[in-house]
Amino acid sequence: MAEKRNMKQKTVAIVGIGRVGLPLALVFAKEGCKIFGIDVDKKLISCLKKKKMPFLEKGGEKLLKKYVNKNFIPTTDVSVISKCEYIVLTLGTPVDENMNPSLVQINAALKSISPYLKPNQILILRSTVSPKTTEYVAHALSKIKRIKLGKNFFLAFCPERISEGNAIKELYEIPQIIGGIDKKSAKKAAELFKVLKIKYWLTDATSAELAKLFTNMYRYISFAIANEFMILAEKYNRDIYEIADLVNKDYKRGGLALPGLTGGACLFKDGFFLIDDIPYTDLISTSWKINEAVPLFLINRVKKRVKLTDKKAVILGAAFKANIDDIRESLSFKVKKALEREGAEVVIHDPLIKKYDGDLNKILKNASLVFIATQHDYYLKNLKISKIKKLVKKNCLICDVWNIFKTNKIIFNVNALNN
Repeated sequence: MAEKRNMKQKTVAIVGIGRVGLPLALVFAKEGCKIFGIDVDKKLISCLKKKKMPFLEKGGEKLLKKYVNKNFIPTTDVSVISKCEYIVLTLGTPVDENMNPSLVQINAALKSISPYLKPNQILILRSTVSPKTTEYVAHALSKIKRIKLGKNFFLAFCPERISEGNAIKELYEIPQIIGGIDKKSAKKAAELFKVLKIKYWLTDATSAELAKLFTNMYRYISFAIANEFMILAEKYNRDIYEIADLVNKDYKRGGLALPGLTGGACLFKDGFFLIDDIPYTDLISTSWKINEAVPLFLINRVKKRVKLTDKKAVILGAAFKANIDDIRESLSFKVKKALEREGAEVVIHDPLIKKYDGDLNKILKNASLVFIATQHDYYLKNLKISKIKKLVKKNCLICDVWNIFKTNKIIFNVNALNN
């Protein structure tokens, strides 16, 4: 059986071994594919060869130790692409200073891999991109004379839809959208994802691009509505958590999301991929304004109750969401800047990030404000009410937008905490 499997072994080059590319590489390696993980970051490649995970990912370290330098080969050598049947691009797709989509990384990748592309390969884009980017890539590939797109070379957009930190588990659970530049390309891409034994849906590339963006924006807009409702509830001095419970409890058309800091590299920017050339899609841009304004709204509420000048303020959580170590576009740093502008002495703690993982008890000592920015499980387990009361200032304010203390209040005095 092992011999038969090796004969059918798929060879895959994954370009960009970051938070999207590495989990995918490890899962494909587990399923018997030969994976070349390509990245320009020499330190990253060295780290992987030493069997060290560069970020938190459940189950990642175990798979890395088992398959690295075997089925999974980390390398900076782009020429290995010539050995591969599948090439998957998992690159960053940033926006520029004007919040317009930037194709800098895709252009650089295409330039570096082009000499090694050959007939019967397929190029799969997996990064979140602006609509029609796959067509843009198709035009670039059409200039390579030795390949003919749709005839002896194939192209598809197959977005990732996993939750960071849970990617390895979710790659086996979430259906894969496969958007081919043509029908042959879609079917060719499907052959790769069949190794995961998951459902997949075939469509065209632009529809797949839009599906990914709509998925992200649906969540982002839902969070914005929750945050706006929180702001309105505060205006009337009412508790959003109690109101949301009234809305959702035993009501089949409920589903109102709860408020919180809404950041992250994808949700922050992906809406601009949809609206950069359309003047009237206000819902997406308004959602961005609401979510980005929440930190300043909360600090303004705090300022009405305590003068922050020369006071110690502790921000708990630097990651943009719970139980990960990714700080990209985290609103924790917007909170930090706002507090510093008020003259506060600001300290950030995050148990999952080396730079911020100090002794929690020492950090809370003599705090006049504790701002819960990220609802890590660590805080749910370790923020003991009796201990907090002993450590912080007597009238310390707590800003708990995630309601981890279950008080149903956003901002309250530490003395309101009950054991």
